[in-house]
Amino acid sequence: MAGQSFSLGTLVQYVLIAVIGYVLAGAPFISIFTGEGDSARRRARDGFGKGIQVSKEKLDSLIAPERNLSCAEYGVNYRGVHVLRREPLVVYIEGFLGDGEADEVVSVSEPHFTPSTVWTSGQERLDPTVRLSEKAAVPRTPLVQCIEERARAFQGWRPYVFIEKLWAQKYGPGGHYAYHYDWSTATRDAGRVSSFMVWLGDECEGGGTRFPRLERVDGRWCRFVECAEEGEEKRGEEEDGMGVTFKPIKGNAVFWENMRGDGTGYEESWHAGLPVTSGTKIGLNIWSWYQEGYGLHVEETAASRED
Repeated sequence: MAGQSFSLGTLVQYVLIAVIGYVLAGAPFISIFTGEGDSARRRARDGFGKGIQVSKEKLDSLIAPERNLSCAEYGVNYRGVHVLRREPLVVYIEGFLGDGEADEVVSVSEPHFTPSTVWTSGQERLDPTVRLSEKAAVPRTPLVQCIEERARAFQGWRPYVFIEKLWAQKYGPGGHYAYHYDWSTATRDAGRVSSFMVWLGDECEGGGTRFPRLERVDGRWCRFVECAEEGEEKRGEEEDGMGVTFKPIKGNAVFWENMRGDGTGYEESWHAGLPVTSGTKIGLNIWSWYQEGYGLHVEETAASRED
């Protein structure tokens, strides 16, 4: 009898341990009946099983690579590609867009310009002290789709990196954008990994794109950046020997990385659009978003499905 009691007690202990372990493991068999297992697998497949918090609006802004896109008539004719810095990577591109391409992007954007807004704590508002410009969502014409692909190709078609829908920006006299980061809430699993600033129109004075935390460069860069005159006072946002301002030059672009591989943002990517003193500056923002594991599927065209 003593042996049977001991065996029964031991059995009860084993059962209790098994139940506790089963619950801690997430009760996998219950998910078979509730359907939660499939949902969890979908979240993991799409990159949401790792605590990634990304809004639906952000995901809707990401562009799926076009499988049958043809850009033969929009050939790439860079006149020069110059590395300004390697950590973070900052590259200046001469002729990222041809003059005709820049003009076409301006033309299709023109009907869509509205006052630019800023976001604070998830709230969108107008604040001309921070940002005074107009913005336009660029319609995805064949040329614009090829510009998107050009930006992807420049970065080597990185896995899980998607181009965001393009935005044009217009700055009149006094127009500016205060110092800010593009990466904002970057994490290891998601964030705006890189940016292009492309100039579509440069009939203006002032309006340079300023990086106060980049080291100044030598005189060979003066055709692309503002070079300080001897005795010129430094700006309030920089230290001695620091500060680079890219001039608005139509068709040219500057590319920079916003985030390290561990998900932390580069402090050197702090930048601003300086005030335009006269004329109009028009720019094109091309942002790339990293979403680990996100399965944004390529849609087949009707023609390819028929084949």
